[in-house]
Amino acid sequence: MSKHWILPGTPLFPLRVLEETQYYLSELEACATQDELAQAVLRYIEPFGATNVLVGTMPQIGATKRQQIGHVLINAWPNDWSARYFSRNYLFRDPTIALVRLGLESFTWDDEEVARPRLGATVMGEAKEFGLVQGFTMTLPSLGDHHVGFSIAGERLQLSPQDKRNLALVANFAIYRALLIRRTMQNCDTARLTAREREVLQLAAEGWTEWQIAVRLGVTDHAIDKHMRACRQKLGSRNTNHAIALAFRNGFIS
Repeated sequence: MSKHWILPGTPLFPLRVLEETQYYLSELEACATQDELAQAVLRYIEPFGATNVLVGTMPQIGATKRQQIGHVLINAWPNDWSARYFSRNYLFRDPTIALVRLGLESFTWDDEEVARPRLGATVMGEAKEFGLVQGFTMTLPSLGDHHVGFSIAGERLQLSPQDKRNLALVANFAIYRALLIRRTMQNCDTARLTAREREVLQLAAEGWTEWQIAVRLGVTDHAIDKHMRACRQKLGSRNTNHAIALAFRNGFIS
């Protein structure tokens, strides 16, 4: 009897599957921004009936709204729903977040664990108003004890067991690219943000007004306003809250 492994006569994976996988991973590899990455993932999940995707690490219990937003890695979620979700602090009432924290590998939003909790039913019911009728969430590991939640949703999802396995591969690589893009942006933009600008942003994120920041740092209100305008310009943000969210998202402040 031969002691050597014998290769199978037919490939374990069909050539079409290998080619499609290579194509999508190459497309993700080519993404240089978070928006490009979100659009690439949307193109992949569209055949499953999904129109939205949201990926993020899990904030600590008690995290502020701005800190919660900073944990988002890939965002193609309805803007109006996101605004309501974070303004009402739904993250810590969301059953999908609870299940990701517990490390449940994957689940659909009509599973009993999601639909049963009273508060969870409220959150998931409101999500349907924004086209997030059916959803599928995966819990993916990251370094340390933290988990990453990867959710897709739409009016009607159709995912076979093989689709879910393929999606897990794409999701893992998309998360890797998202983290790399964030680190690249951080390395680039941190050099542009001065230490004082990052300090001002950090205090603003903690709820300090510009007048309070000026008093604490021993400078004029005009100086703080100048720093904030510089931060908004460098980060390409619409307003101060947006600048703080971008700073959290890219790791400039904590």
